[in-house]
Amino acid sequence: MPDFLLEIGTEEIPARMIDAASVELRERVNKLLERERLPASGPISYLDTPRRLSFLATNIPAAQPDVTEQVNGPAVSVAFKDGKPGPAAQHFAKKAGVEISQLERVTTPKGEYLSAKITTRGRSAAEILAESLPREIASIYWPKNMYWSKPSERFVRPVRWLVAMLDDQVVPLEFDGVTAGRESRGHRMLSSGSVTIPRAGAAYVDALRSAKVLGREAREQQIRKELDSATRQVAGARWREDKSLLETVVNLTEWPSVVLGSFDREYLQLPEEVLVTVMRDHQKYFAVEDGKGKLLPNFLAVLNTDGDPQGLIRHGNERVLRARFNDAKFFWETDQKHPLRERLPRLRNVTFQKDFGSYYDKTMRVQRLCSWTCELIRDAGLQIRPGVVHKAACLAKTDLTTELVKEFTGLQGIVGGLYAQVQDLDRGMPNETRQAIADTIYDQYQP
Repeated sequence: MPDFLLEIGTEEIPARMIDAASVELRERVNKLLERERLPASGPISYLDTPRRLSFLATNIPAAQPDVTEQVNGPAVSVAFKDGKPGPAAQHFAKKAGVEISQLERVTTPKGEYLSAKITTRGRSAAEILAESLPREIASIYWPKNMYWSKPSERFVRPVRWLVAMLDDQVVPLEFDGVTAGRESRGHRMLSSGSVTIPRAGAAYVDALRSAKVLGREAREQQIRKELDSATRQVAGARWREDKSLLETVVNLTEWPSVVLGSFDREYLQLPEEVLVTVMRDHQKYFAVEDGKGKLLPNFLAVLNTDGDPQGLIRHGNERVLRARFNDAKFFWETDQKHPLRERLPRLRNVTFQKDFGSYYDKTMRVQRLCSWTCELIRDAGLQIRPGVVHKAACLAKTDLTTELVKEFTGLQGIVGGLYAQVQDLDRGMPNETRQAIADTIYDQYQP
């Protein structure tokens, strides 16, 4: 039985969309094979990169099996008149594709009926796939679609090539004007361009590897290996594990490598949360820390190329990161000119929800809820610090007016907690109380 390969080649797909689309493609094609009586008897796998979604099925039938079914027709009393076949018998025989002499008589609780064995010849897998796969491809859900030639056919990015094969034979399907063949594409920069796929199965994976394209698992293993190797250049250092970031850079590369960069130690005076957010969210860099988890003035950038022998890419990344850190430093210092306690009135200009007013209105409501909750807790005989609760509720949303949160929205709450640690929240407030308020603001979005 042949192996089946489908590869959809596109312009670069957003990293955050690849995984869900890959799962949906596998589910759709697998269900199609089962629905059409072409189930794979071997393993099903995939190979996805920023420029392709691939489905590989091992050992699928070359054609559907023939299906024979017994079909009952009209009653004998209606089909025959004076022992001769009438129009009803003739019509049933024609519909069943048999001679009248081949019709059988079966006895049922309702009487005697004509019956025929009808055999439906199975269609070839190539014919079914060529007919059905374009619909399955077009049905893949994307958060955002685009169209480039036919408004009726949309996809996440323009489709540039298709590969569809049963063993070494091309399946003649077409999607949005692109006809499937055996020509795929290698790495955009490291390969010569097109790569001929000799046949479905392992030969496909080998052909792409020779064109500098690795599968998902191989890319993740390569990135981890390179991260470990690059980190060893700094004594006692380790790269900070970040599963989400790792998944992202895997989906951003086809042939990954890693470069170690550095930045000025003066930036370590900024809060670690700010530095890591800049590196992770804006630049897709991994942070580097010492054995105690303290941030070091280094970063790891994952490249989609074969290394950086001249250091040009490293210098470019260092320059970009330096500019980002300078922005963060400027925002941090600018925000200190207006403490959180002065920012509460500014929340009147920040809309919470059209029908529920501003964040200032929300803050007032939260304070009333906190007063009620504190009374319940106190009445239950439990210890509570109303002053800490009320102050934290008052200042919790004030960081929405800061420049740092406007630039790094994912740090809301965290920035408020960091500012509360270093600012004078109230005259004569003990440090322990201020820290309790800061912790409450910092953790407000935690589950």
